[in-house]
Amino acid sequence: MAELTFLQFVVAFFMSLGAVCLFIWAVLSGLFEDVEAIKYKAYRAEVDDDENDENDETETSSHA
Repeated sequence: MAELTFLQFVVAFFMSLGAVCLFIWAVLSGLFEDVEAIKYKAYRAEVDDDENDENDETETSSHA
């Protein structure tokens, strides 16, 4: 029983260590610098796609 408890502790320790390493990597990579910008970037991409679709529809209907 003690071996199982020790094994669970070791697994939990390495999982926690991995999570901390990922967090440190993300901070050092700058992934948390501007978390608000992605929503504006996605919105602008969606608006641009909609405008391109409208322009394509207008061009195809005028050529027909």
